[in-house]
Amino acid sequence: MADKTSCAECSDLPRVPAARLEETARQLLGAAGVRDDVAEVTARGLVWTSLRGIDSHGIRLLPHYLEGVRGGRLTPDPNMRFERTAPATGLLDADHTFGHAAGMTAMGHAIGLAREAGIGAVSVHNSSHCGALSFFAHEAARHDMVGIVFTHATARVKTPASNRPFFGNNPICLVAPMAREEPFCFDAATTGITFNAVKAAAAAGQTLPPGLVADAAGMETTDPAEAAQLLPIGDYKGFGLSMMVDILCAVLSGMPAGDQVSPMFGAPMSRKRYLGQFFCALNVAAFRDVGAFKAELQDLAERVRAEPAIRSGVPVLVPGDPEKAAWAERSVQGVPVPRHVLDEIDTLARDLLTREVLGSGPELS
Repeated sequence: MADKTSCAECSDLPRVPAARLEETARQLLGAAGVRDDVAEVTARGLVWTSLRGIDSHGIRLLPHYLEGVRGGRLTPDPNMRFERTAPATGLLDADHTFGHAAGMTAMGHAIGLAREAGIGAVSVHNSSHCGALSFFAHEAARHDMVGIVFTHATARVKTPASNRPFFGNNPICLVAPMAREEPFCFDAATTGITFNAVKAAAAAGQTLPPGLVADAAGMETTDPAEAAQLLPIGDYKGFGLSMMVDILCAVLSGMPAGDQVSPMFGAPMSRKRYLGQFFCALNVAAFRDVGAFKAELQDLAERVRAEPAIRSGVPVLVPGDPEKAAWAERSVQGVPVPRHVLDEIDTLARDLLTREVLGSGPELS
């Protein structure tokens, strides 16, 4: 699950227009030797994610990805290979390139398969971090299909009855088209918090609510400074969901699973990640009339929102509503970017482009 930045946290941050961020990211990736099509989809995916308020998986990851190119973890000019293995299935060797490029390529094949067979499923191997899964699932919805995406992650989720983590907080995503608004989107991990949020709480001197984290000995704690493991939602149920995702992403693709999944941070940037992902597209037209499906989903969402609210001013929402609100606000006001991220990007620009591209002052708003 990605971390959302609240409006209060964003209020003091410089704002940068999305188009400017995307062009800057594309230029920096290109200057680092990343092939044009890979750079374009990666830049678009990062800024798309930031526009939706998923800041942990947005533009702030650009310096990390560029470091991956320099170190050799990421292949800038990949030779991705797709093999159709049955009428509705295929395999994609991502050649260790950017996960955004691998994911959009895989979803493109899944959509093509679904046009013919009603459903398309693509297993990806030799991939890397792919950012927010909803970026790819929305592509299926754009074609009047239901997009379903999974990826596994570094082991951080405490194993029930054990004192160690085994699986990652492996996210699950489903996106479906609606009649009168942007698609329904559920994109969430199998824990109630991420380590990014834990680190932020520790830096702010805050105490965490119970039921979220455990220390190195596997004992539950509310002190973010002691947190070493994440607790799965619903105990063994969340843990089981994490294992389910690893079956689809690792066991099915032949990639390392569970506690053998490589770390995103802390490992040498020369080391490939060997991640697996799973992409599926369901062609709504193969099941029922597309217009009827979209209208019924629209009605379902509006009925949920019409439920009585417990507290005044706190609306009842369906999954994806906060991201839609963030997009509407940030598309006009610009994307809030921490000053240290702006400084990192400008340093990279001076190294790669011999000029400053963003700056870090409040005039960016």
